Amino acid sequence: MFEKLKMKFSARFLSIRSRIILMLLMVSTFAAFVLIYIGYQNGKEAITEGIFNQLKGIRASKQYQIETYFKQTEGIVEILADNSEILFALKDFKKGHRKLSNDALQVNCRQELGLHYDEFVEKLSLNMDIKPSTDLYYPTSQAACYLQYEYIVQNNNPIGEKHLLTEANDRSDYSQYHRNHHDYLSSIVTKFGFYDLFLVDLESGDIVYSVYKETDFATNLYTGPYRQSNLATLARQLRDNRDMSKAQIVDFEPYRPSYGAPASFIGRAITEGSETVGALIFQLPIDEVNNIMTGSGNWKEDGLGESGETYLVGEDYLMRSISRFYLQDTVGYKQVMKDIGVDEEKTDLMYRVGTTILQQRVKTEGAELALSGKKDIRIIKDYRGEPVLSAFAPLDIRGLKWAILSEIDEAEANLPIQHLKHKVFMAMCIITLLVTFLAMYLASNFVKPIEKLTVGVRKLSSGDFGSRIDLEGNDEFSELGKQFNKMVADIDAQQHKIEEQSLENERLMLNFIPETIVKRLQNGEKNIANTYSNVTLVAIDVVGFTELTTKVGANEAVILLNHLIDAFDTVGKKHHIEKIRTIGDTYFAACGLYSPRLDHAKRVIDFAKELKLIIGQFNINHQLSLSLEFGIHSGEVTSGIIGTNKFNYDLFGQTVNTTFRIKEEKVNNAILVSNTVYDRTKDFFEYEKIEESNVKLAVDSVWRYKNDK
Repeated sequence: MFEKLKMKFSARFLSIRSRIILMLLMVSTFAAFVLIYIGYQNGKEAITEGIFNQLKGIRASKQYQIETYFKQTEGIVEILADNSEILFALKDFKKGHRKLSNDALQVNCRQELGLHYDEFVEKLSLNMDIKPSTDLYYPTSQAACYLQYEYIVQNNNPIGEKHLLTEANDRSDYSQYHRNHHDYLSSIVTKFGFYDLFLVDLESGDIVYSVYKETDFATNLYTGPYRQSNLATLARQLRDNRDMSKAQIVDFEPYRPSYGAPASFIGRAITEGSETVGALIFQLPIDEVNNIMTGSGNWKEDGLGESGETYLVGEDYLMRSISRFYLQDTVGYKQVMKDIGVDEEKTDLMYRVGTTILQQRVKTEGAELALSGKKDIRIIKDYRGEPVLSAFAPLDIRGLKWAILSEIDEAEANLPIQHLKHKVFMAMCIITLLVTFLAMYLASNFVKPIEKLTVGVRKLSSGDFGSRIDLEGNDEFSELGKQFNKMVADIDAQQHKIEEQSLENERLMLNFIPETIVKRLQNGEKNIANTYSNVTLVAIDVVGFTELTTKVGANEAVILLNHLIDAFDTVGKKHHIEKIRTIGDTYFAACGLYSPRLDHAKRVIDFAKELKLIIGQFNINHQLSLSLEFGIHSGEVTSGIIGTNKFNYDLFGQTVNTTFRIKEEKVNNAILVSNTVYDRTKDFFEYEKIEESNVKLAVDSVWRYKNDK
């Protein structure tokens, strides 16, 4: 039963209509599948490439903005450090601070500052793991205690607004200087958007002035409570730096006077002549960096969708800008940190500080490559453990080793690909359905002309032509094949005759037309002409042949001439000489015409030399006294087909005329060349100049070949 079904549905026993339907379905469906698959893959690659290009563009834009921000900040600091007003302020504050240090101040830090530092340490301990001891943070000098008491404790403005006090009520010289300079210095911070401004005595390490009067005010950066801070590091760098004209910057670190908030400092030494007076230092605002990296919270407008972000990473693999996910979903972010195994205490500290800067570790593949100096795009796992499309690069900021990464979740990036996949599937279903109906329609229409063609072939083959092939089966194609074989046999016989005639015609044409020109004629070209700019021509007369014809008769003379021309052709082939034609006893040829050659002139001379040997041997063999006259010239020629019904191939131009005129000098058995050929071959052969020319030439002079050098 199975064998019967197998035979029934075997392709050999299917009707032509069924075969056509099956074939069209298979081919069309397969072709559609291949095209759709290729289109899907190309679309997928294009979408991914487009997203990567978008990320690269965003990364480049943010990179330019952040690098420009720091370069502009450096420029501002360097300009302000040369400001005479700031120089006067620094000198005044140094005098005021030193006078207070020299005065017998009756100050009890613990008593006067105790309540303030109790509150400070309590708030600081919420953001940092510290020893809750106020003794660690008290100023170490009486002058510092005094100034903090007058400008912080006695300042009625709340914390964060202490800069509103212009002058303390102690009538000290310091307060007078403060009244003179504070408004100007405070306006600089406001105008340029700095977090704070410091004037530092680099010799002693004292902060002699700050705008916002945090607990670092008036302390000593070399021996005081903040001697290990990055502000103290910057002060030492400025003190030890030889290039006083350049601003220096230190990376972000948790800064205790700002309650553990991330702080970075930039400064430059202030000099007067060759003397270092002190330093101007600014505390950089982290908000400016965040605004650049987050686009002020407008991630979608920046082209980062629902899950994209651009952020900074320092060489310690900690964030230098805030995470989008922390800002948008604080509760969910905490759960993500827990899911990927981040220590709960570290997460709690992050939330107490209120930022991911210097808290979130980003030791991903992209961060590592960027910090090693590489710029690339890849699909990696980000700091949340999520696969992302990442475009990363190192930043060019003097003094900072940072990396920038622009990323978007792979799941979001793949959404257009998923939509494309659904559309592709629907298209495949529709195409399959359409192809099915189309195949049925085409098969029905295709079989009808075949049946008519079969009848026509039978009538056409009513003669006794025989059968060439034996096809099994009972379908229409089998019968058509039998009749078609007969027609093919007839056509094949005719085709052989045509090909033989064509080959004969081609062989005859090649006797007087170059092969390349023959092919162009066969391709249907009619007007064929070419110009060759650098060709050497040779015209050779067989002297004595006319007398020989009279002596031995026409038949014998032609036989001898054929032998001689065949010998010329053989030597010409050896030297790559291209025969153009023979006119009676004149042989005309060229070198460098169809196959360009740099040494075409030398080859023609070598060809002529060997022909002289040939004619000598020919005379000995046949007891003749023939000789050769050569005319050789180089230049530009034009070739073409002349005639329509009876055509001929020939060369034209001044070079051809000059070649034949040189030959007409009638110097027996001499190789005569033009001045052009002489110039090209004089390094290889010796010549003698023909002083008196018999023929008017279009060349300066004619030379006769003597021998090789």
